[in-house]
Amino acid sequence: MIKGRVLEATFDDLHYNLALEEAIFSNLPISNYQMTVRFWQNPKSVVVGRGQNLSQEVDNTYCLLNNIEIGRRMSGGEAVFHDGGNLNISFFINRSNFPDLDDTDQLSGFFTKLIIDSLVDLGFTNIEKEGSSNILYQGKKVSGSAGYLKKGWYLHHATLLFDSNLTHIESSLLSKTAESTDKSESRYFPSINLPIKNLRALKKTITRKLEEKIDVKFEQSFLSNSEKVLADKLRTSVYNKDVWIQNKRRE
Repeated sequence: MIKGRVLEATFDDLHYNLALEEAIFSNLPISNYQMTVRFWQNPKSVVVGRGQNLSQEVDNTYCLLNNIEIGRRMSGGEAVFHDGGNLNISFFINRSNFPDLDDTDQLSGFFTKLIIDSLVDLGFTNIEKEGSSNILYQGKKVSGSAGYLKKGWYLHHATLLFDSNLTHIESSLLSKTAESTDKSESRYFPSINLPIKNLRALKKTITRKLEEKIDVKFEQSFLSNSEKVLADKLRTSVYNKDVWIQNKRRE
């Protein structure tokens, strides 16, 4: 049986939260766990994908006027808005535990469907998957995700809007049309909050359904000292640096 852990690890620091994603991922090979699920939230912020150009994705003036921080994550994918009304869900896994999934699209589809199935179990209808990573509710977007694969380890992190500021979402992100044929552009879907009141039940359902799908047993756990040390280092050396946020480069 696979040994897994659940982390409720969230901090009121955008750049530390993003650095912590990389720190957890980097420590996977030496961890006592082969799978980690992290539930967390960010302060009011826009987070862009690893390779995105800020000028094409973010209304910088709106963010400055509304005290919205900007950060860049380790994975690719689209720009997203975070605040206290958005739940982030991160799955850190050993790729070998999913031998039937051949590529990142299939891995992404698996975890997207896992979240959808959990929402259905909690009584939601009109939930559908769009592509391999978007979740729509009543035709509008409530969740997007991105993935990162390296040396047999995989990170899939997803958002879930439940009480987010929709005005900030619409105004801080530079919208792209869903009909765009340019794959370098983000496809845009109007957002909506999912009327979920019990996040604790959702978290339990997600981990339970994952236990049902593969041979894993989860336990509540805490960050290791090595994860915290590396996250501190990455925050100051990478994630809060303009050269990373603005120019996609590490010093």
